[in-house]
Amino acid sequence: MTGRRLKRFLGLRRDGGSAWRGGIEHLLPGRISGWVVASVQLYEVRLMVGPHLIARSEINQPRPDVCETLQWQGDPGFALTLPGELPQLDWSQSARLLALSADGNTKLELGLLQQRPQTAERLKTLLQSEALGLDGHFDGLQQGALQGWAGRRGQAQPTEIWLQASGLEPWAVLCDQWREGMQDMGLPERCGFRVEPQELPGGWCGQKVWCSFDRAGQFRLPGAGALQLAAVDAGLIRAAAPLMHPASGSPYAATIADAPQELKQSWRALEQFRQFLDGFEAQINRAEALQSRQTELATTQPMRKRDQLLRLLGGGR
Repeated sequence: MTGRRLKRFLGLRRDGGSAWRGGIEHLLPGRISGWVVASVQLYEVRLMVGPHLIARSEINQPRPDVCETLQWQGDPGFALTLPGELPQLDWSQSARLLALSADGNTKLELGLLQQRPQTAERLKTLLQSEALGLDGHFDGLQQGALQGWAGRRGQAQPTEIWLQASGLEPWAVLCDQWREGMQDMGLPERCGFRVEPQELPGGWCGQKVWCSFDRAGQFRLPGAGALQLAAVDAGLIRAAAPLMHPASGSPYAATIADAPQELKQSWRALEQFRQFLDGFEAQINRAEALQSRQTELATTQPMRKRDQLLRLLGGGR
């Protein structure tokens, strides 16, 4: 957070006689991060649902921007890692993020810096999301493709995230590409993703796109934010070929309208590969026809007088 934005959130609060400032900056499926400073020494943050402890983390992350703005010494940041699964909970009870002193005598309830009244609701939505426990990063446009990574700690199978654009159906992206250094973070090696703009339907041309952990788009991947795709005349994007029946060649998109997105993408890939093979076969047929025509002309065309004379003189072909 920049110094200018930070200053907007430095309103003084008092809980139980303790003056404090701070709150939640990022609410993501895999982690909750932010900062807090107080007139008493704070030790850790705890995520609670009613009396149940969900996760805890020490307050020990460097935040030079906060320290510079507040003239504060120490490491007031926190990064709370969220689990991928939760026990049975009573969701009628409140979800809260508490900052505690080492002796437990001071408990401060932290809220979202920008939407504090919505904190309890947003926490509960996050904890009930199927994306809970996912971590990731959107690198942006790299080498002509949208790239990044996403995965869940301890999960071997690839994760699915979603490419989003306003007014368009979300596009499922499978994170199954090798990514260096992921095992050091407790994530699977194959958690990277790469989306070629050419793979997207024509309606995505020129759209502003971003990546989210969930299909509804409530939880965005941190990183590059929203990016503008090139328009169709830039030559980077073309409409995907219509899905065709492999035997009859008739369109059958309506038949698979309710199929899973991953299956639809597989069909698209197979159809595009079939069209590539058809085009390659057509090129071979044209080359063979041209070669046959050249051979036919060579055997049927009368020999020119110049060629006959060269042959008689021993210099012919």
